[in-house]
Amino acid sequence: MQVAASIFKAYDIRGVVPATVTEDVAEGIGKAFGSIALAQGESKVAVGRDGRLSGPSLSAALMRGLQAVGIEVIDVGMVTT
Repeated sequence: MQVAASIFKAYDIRGVVPATVTEDVAEGIGKAFGSIALAQGESKVAVGRDGRLSGPSLSAALMRGLQAVGIEVIDVGMVTT
């Protein structure tokens, strides 16, 4: 999986679907973030998404990645940003 460094900003992760952000990238980010959270003693992560058409599939992929490393996911669905 190739991850474009340009998607990582100072305060968020942002890119163009599917050019730089794909379900595979989202799942990989979930695994990485989940691993860091676990190392810091956290076992639960809440996941919210905006109203874009890609939101449901990308949030599902992110949650798969989080769960793959043992994180309990709280899916809050669509939220304001």
